[in-house]
Amino acid sequence: MKTRHQKPEESLQEYAFEIQRLSTLTFSDFSANVREMISLEYFEDGVKNEEIQMASDVEKCCRTCDPCAARKGPRKRTRGRLQLYNVGAPFEQIAFGILGPHPRSSDDNILVVMDYFTKWPEAYPIPDQEASFVAEVLVQHWISQFGVPLQLHSDQGRNFNFAVSKRLCEILAIVKTRTTAFHPQSDNMVKRFNRTILIFLSLLVSRVPFMRPPAIPPSQMLFRRDLRLPVDLLFSRPPDAPLAPEEYIEKLQARMEEMHHLARERIGMASEKMKTRYDARAPGHDFHERDKVWLWNPKHRKGLSPKMQTNWEAPYTVLKRLNDVVVQIQKSPHLKPKVVLYNRLDPYLGQDK
Repeated sequence: MKTRHQKPEESLQEYAFEIQRLSTLTFSDFSANVREMISLEYFEDGVKNEEIQMASDVEKCCRTCDPCAARKGPRKRTRGRLQLYNVGAPFEQIAFGILGPHPRSSDDNILVVMDYFTKWPEAYPIPDQEASFVAEVLVQHWISQFGVPLQLHSDQGRNFNFAVSKRLCEILAIVKTRTTAFHPQSDNMVKRFNRTILIFLSLLVSRVPFMRPPAIPPSQMLFRRDLRLPVDLLFSRPPDAPLAPEEYIEKLQARMEEMHHLARERIGMASEKMKTRYDARAPGHDFHERDKVWLWNPKHRKGLSPKMQTNWEAPYTVLKRLNDVVVQIQKSPHLKPKVVLYNRLDPYLGQDK
């Protein structure tokens, strides 16, 4: 190996670190171990004071090593501040997701649709996850019953990103939104309800084979409520005197407006409290245009073992900021730009070649 000489503008700490990095023995050591070896080898008696002074220099040199940074990643991940979006009316914004496929059934999948304001869920069996089936069920069941929503939110699944579904949103004037890649937290409401469905399904199928499932009245399965039969008039208290239609409608509207106002206040208070707790643990990092960044990309690469691949790619360049937590980045002028969340980025300190 050729002799490594100190460069004119290179500090002694950087020179010592570069020599130590060339050694196969310490190539994968952490910066603390490297700092200890350098202090013992290049300074008398370890030089405790100078070890403290050169800690930041060695840490910076370790972070500028691209192979090490790509494999290890940052010590503390970047975390953008929580963005709030409170819905103001029932069935204004809905979200959907597909649960399945499930075995031994003609309808192997479940389309779950939920309202963000009332948290009202609906589950519809569908035979396939094709976009045509999803659009047909939404129109025939949800939209015909609850009306056309203003916004429709989903994850990165391709079930609702085809031409048929996009055309449906254009005709009905629905704004289609979706989560960012590798960050489905904004669609967590549907995913949490999917877990509840799986819990009850697993409890139903895990029963002993000779035990019959609990009897469910047909009215509960068909209408999701018990029927009012004529015999109820004989054995229950007489109903209250009916109101006139106009009076009933006025009182119902007044009660609904009061409940909606109360719900909006409670939603606002809960979201502000949640944002305060979240932002306390999210110092974040302000990325600006033309900044060099690392991108966390855990996608499996063909021909490489997942245990051996690196999950960080660099250098990417920030093209523009779309909002406070979403930016558009590009690795090369010949490649397609990507829209990613702050949580997947980290400042790039290496040498851009």
